[in-house]
Amino acid sequence: MELNLPEISLRQTHDLLNLVETTLQGICCRKFADKELYVDALQKVLGNSSKRGPESVFIVFNVPDNNSLRGRVFYLNGDALVEGVEMISIDQAATYAINLSGEDVVRSNWCDTCESIESYQAKFHPTVKRVIARPISNFICKRISGDPAGAIIAFNYPDEATTYDADVLKSLSVVIGSLVTLSTKVQETELAFIYTIEALARSCEAADEDTGNHIVRVNRYSEELAKALGMPDLFVESIAYSAQMHDVGKVHIPSTIIKKEGPLDDREMAIMKQHPEFGARIIGDAPRLAMAREIALAHHENWNGSGYPGNRKGDEIPLSGRIVKVADIYDALRSKRSYKPAMSHEQVLNIFNNGDSRISPDEHFDPAVLRAFFRIEQSMAGIYADLG
Repeated sequence: MELNLPEISLRQTHDLLNLVETTLQGICCRKFADKELYVDALQKVLGNSSKRGPESVFIVFNVPDNNSLRGRVFYLNGDALVEGVEMISIDQAATYAINLSGEDVVRSNWCDTCESIESYQAKFHPTVKRVIARPISNFICKRISGDPAGAIIAFNYPDEATTYDADVLKSLSVVIGSLVTLSTKVQETELAFIYTIEALARSCEAADEDTGNHIVRVNRYSEELAKALGMPDLFVESIAYSAQMHDVGKVHIPSTIIKKEGPLDDREMAIMKQHPEFGARIIGDAPRLAMAREIALAHHENWNGSGYPGNRKGDEIPLSGRIVKVADIYDALRSKRSYKPAMSHEQVLNIFNNGDSRISPDEHFDPAVLRAFFRIEQSMAGIYADLG
C-alpha cells in the first residue's frame, strides 16, 4: 500500500525520535563516533522504499582554521544506504549552496532558475558533480548548527524538491547537529576521563623503580589479547584504559620493599600481597572504573587457586584480571629490574611454554588467554619494541 505524505512524514519523525532516544539511553554505556550517528539518522529517513527521499546526500562539516568543508556522499541503493569511499574536501567560498554563512535552507529545482538541466550543472562545484556522477536536477541544502557546524545537501529528489522535502531535511539536520555536538562533548569528557586515569596510574608508578612505559605497554598488551579472544568492542575499549590501574595499590607499599634488590622475606611479601586490596580501595566503586577495580583485585590470582588475595580459581577470576595477569607478567619478564636482567621475547616464550621456578603456565594462566597470547605473540613483541 502506498503511503501518503503525512503518513511518510509521521513515520520519518518517529524514526528520528527513536534514534535520539536510543542514543541518549546508550550514552553512558558506550562510546560512539560522529559518522555512526549521522549514518543512523540518514538510514532512518532514507533507508527504505516506503520513504520519499533523494538519490544521494552529501554531509560535510567545517574543518577548523581551514575555511573548508569535509565529508562524504551517501547513496540510496534500493533499501540500503551506501557510503561513498572518497573523503571530499571543498572550499566553502567556492561552493554554491554550501556556504555556511548563507541562507539556512536552500531549495532549488533546475526548472526554476535555468533553461535546461545542462546549464543548471554550472552552479555546482566540480568535485560535487564528479562524486554525484549524474546530472543534478534539484537539491536542498540545510545548514547543520552545532560544534562543529556543517551542512547536509540532498540531490535529485523524484520529480521536484518540495517544501515537504525541505522540512524533512531540516528535521534531519537538527537531529544530526544535536547528536554530533553531543558526541563531541562526550568525546571531550572521555579524553579528560582517560587523562585523569593515566595521571593517577603514573603517580602511583612514581613510587616504583624506573619502569618507563610499563603501564602503557600493559594497556596495549591487554587490548590486543582481548581482541584476540573475540571480546566485544566495549570490553576491549575498557580494558585498554583500565589495565594500567592494576598496581595502583603499590602507592601504599613502602618503597624499601618495592625497590629491594633480591627476594622479599616472608614479612615483606605479606605486605606486598596487600597491594591488590589497596588498589581496589583507591579505585572505589565508580561504575566507569568497575573493570579497573576488578583488575586491581584479580591480576595476581592464579588459574588453580593458588594466587592472592582471594585464592580464586578458574572462571571465578574476572576475565579482565586473567588477561592483565598474562600481559603484566610478559612485560615484567621482558623488563630489567633491580633484582633481575631483562629477558628476550624468545626467553619469555620458553617460560610461557615450559615454566620456570616461579611460573607454571598450566597452573597460573587461563588456558584460553595463554592460547590467545601465542596466536599474537609477534604483536606483543612489537608493542615492547615500540614502547620499550
